Amino acid sequence: MDKLPLLVFGPLAIAAVLLVIATGIRQAITRFRSRPTPEQIKATYEAYLRRLLHPKPEAVEKELGKLLPESLLQLYEDKSAIQSVGFQLEKPGKRRWWPKRWPVYCFEPLDIEALNELPYEEELGPGYCFATTGRGSWYWIAASDQRAQDSPVIFLDYDGGRSHGETVANSLEEFLNLPRAPVK
Repeated sequence: MDKLPLLVFGPLAIAAVLLVIATGIRQAITRFRSRPTPEQIKATYEAYLRRLLHPKPEAVEKELGKLLPESLLQLYEDKSAIQSVGFQLEKPGKRRWWPKRWPVYCFEPLDIEALNELPYEEELGPGYCFATTGRGSWYWIAASDQRAQDSPVIFLDYDGGRSHGETVANSLEEFLNLPRAPVK
């Protein structure tokens, strides 16, 4: 009687372990095969760069039904600034033992394709996510009925952090002039 559970559940346990191993091997093979080639990576980067350097603000504004701030349009005209990647912004002011840093992985292209791929915050209204942390979070700026000179920069954190909806800077100009440090 003591051997009955072993005889019944032993083969089931072995089958379950083999199924887990086989599934893991299959996932590893699928992941390896689906990796992009160096040529595909290069083509994707060149397409991104082409979109980044040739913004289409009129199309975005038409889709939003609102006007983007002048400071955002000027940012996209500055080709060197818009290509900045991999840095952190640090908010000056009160010194804490652990300073508040805002990572910027890259700027997003200003076009309809990016507008449709980026998150939309219903409670914030029309606006544009112009930069990303690369980890499920973006920096957002509001659009309005009349062209504003500037607008506050809001952090949209979809990575589960507590900073969602936090104002990073009172203007895009202030945001772009915060002290920068390389990402570690």
